Amino acid sequence: MAQSDQSEYLEAKRLFGEKRYTSAKGAFGALKDSEVFGAYAQFYYGLCAYHQGNFQQAETSWEQLLQKHPKWEQKMEVVFWLAYGNMSSGEYLRGLRFASLLSEEFMDAEREKVLVQQFLSPLAFEELKALHDQFPKSRPLAELVAVRMAGLPFEERDMAYIQYLATRWNFELNDLLMSDLPLVKKDTYNIAVLLPFLFESLDDTRVISQNRLVMDMYQGMTLAEEELAANGFPVSLYPYDTKRKKQVTSEILENESLKAADLIIGPLYSGPNEVVNIFSDTNKINTINPLSSNGEVIGDNPFSFLFKPSYQTLGRKLAEFAATENEDNKNVMIFYEGSARDSTLAGEYRKTIEEKGFKVLFFREITKENSRGLLDTLVAKYTDYLTKSEADSVSELPGRFVKDRRIRQEELEKKWANDEYDLPVSYDDDNNPIVYYQELFTIKPDSIGHILAATRSNLFANNLISAVETRGDSIKLYGYGDWLDFTMLSFQQLDRLKVAMGHPDYVDDERYGHEQLREKFIKKFKTNPSLNHFRGYELVWYTGQMLHTYGKYFQKGLSEGRFNAGRVFEGFKYGVHNDNQIVPVVRFNNAKLEVVNRDTYED
Repeated sequence: MAQSDQSEYLEAKRLFGEKRYTSAKGAFGALKDSEVFGAYAQFYYGLCAYHQGNFQQAETSWEQLLQKHPKWEQKMEVVFWLAYGNMSSGEYLRGLRFASLLSEEFMDAEREKVLVQQFLSPLAFEELKALHDQFPKSRPLAELVAVRMAGLPFEERDMAYIQYLATRWNFELNDLLMSDLPLVKKDTYNIAVLLPFLFESLDDTRVISQNRLVMDMYQGMTLAEEELAANGFPVSLYPYDTKRKKQVTSEILENESLKAADLIIGPLYSGPNEVVNIFSDTNKINTINPLSSNGEVIGDNPFSFLFKPSYQTLGRKLAEFAATENEDNKNVMIFYEGSARDSTLAGEYRKTIEEKGFKVLFFREITKENSRGLLDTLVAKYTDYLTKSEADSVSELPGRFVKDRRIRQEELEKKWANDEYDLPVSYDDDNNPIVYYQELFTIKPDSIGHILAATRSNLFANNLISAVETRGDSIKLYGYGDWLDFTMLSFQQLDRLKVAMGHPDYVDDERYGHEQLREKFIKKFKTNPSLNHFRGYELVWYTGQMLHTYGKYFQKGLSEGRFNAGRVFEGFKYGVHNDNQIVPVVRFNNAKLEVVNRDTYED
């Protein structure tokens, strides 16, 4: 009988090899109960059905095979085809379940990865993310989601989620996100500086004066260029004048020498930035914007970086700091102006603070029309009338004040007409009817833990600070470092209230490096350095060292997430992000401005 079954099995295999699937399926079907060839026949029966386009029949056959022969030596092939068949027919979730068995039961992670890459890579990111939410146990799917999320436009990326996936599965983001970048190291690196110099000649000093920001920044860059060369890290700066125009910038990029650049600094305006981003992505040349915090500058270009933190990062880091200070009161109010900058920051702050278990009770946009009313909600009061005994008790409480006044005739008449009228009448020493009362805030003291004010309005920031001071309770206030430049604000008020401000441009002028650099700028350029002198210097000094340490594609080094202290600014740290993750939070302490969150970023 075994010999007869073998002959029939070999004939069925021959028919299968000739792709005569109908005849082969019939022959395999007759052998399903064979003691020797039954499992093989059932497997090929399903394979014939699959090639005929009847996957449902194929799947039923293979599942019956697993039930009848759970320890069959070729079980892995059955699982593979169940995964392959489901994925090829669009049943991705079911396919993932079988594919994961290849890793879990048979230690064949490579096959699982190939299946995920083949069938799931073409899917839209939203579909991938939904699949991962439903089936989070697939490592190759997690890797694919991380890579695809990192390729989204900057403002749509959830870098915290990418980092979570990397930690959860212990994979190297550096290898995943930058596997196709070569190691390019040179003796000298070429840096193209595309800025709106607006320089025609020395004749029009008015234009030169108006463009002081760019000229200061470039002077800082040239000083860094000199010092890098002196320290054995030579770079060559090549300035190009974009004149703030998209067409001019496009013409600059037609210059073949730009393709030899190892880094592009700039541009500053949206038109020029649009064409530089395309050029950067196409030619795989890193570009870094020295001034912007707008994530739209980066877009979906993986070679584009911000020297400063983005608005999203500002909001997230400020919220993370506020969360550490307000564990005892998790009620939050958020005010923000309607600009893209302030609303983006406020939205990211809200998302982060809520993830940490805080409750946002108030999330309001500030306008000229509603600002007064919004502030009034903080200081609004109501009158609480007291009996004589209640007044005596309240008066003994620290910080509580009870007042009294004569009762008006109309109040007495109303009281006589209606005994339920809530006005506790007392009498003074002369037997005159009086009432004791206290004025209480509508929003109870200490009921709000902290307030974020995402505003760069001098007037509103000042009024909000005054409102918080009027309350006199424990509310903490968080805002922008820009507030330090407001003429209406009192530093004494900021000190008294311990207002904390996110301040990416904070410069510690007592730092040794600051005084050294200041003297060098004065000696070289005969001018007292501005913030932009320091900004240009730090940018070239930092990127020059990154280029010499890690090569042209220094993002491989940045992805390691090391903190690099600045000569003047606090420092730089990127990790898997394309914007600087260092956000100093400053606060006055006995009239001295201090950074209060260094422990969160210094290694």
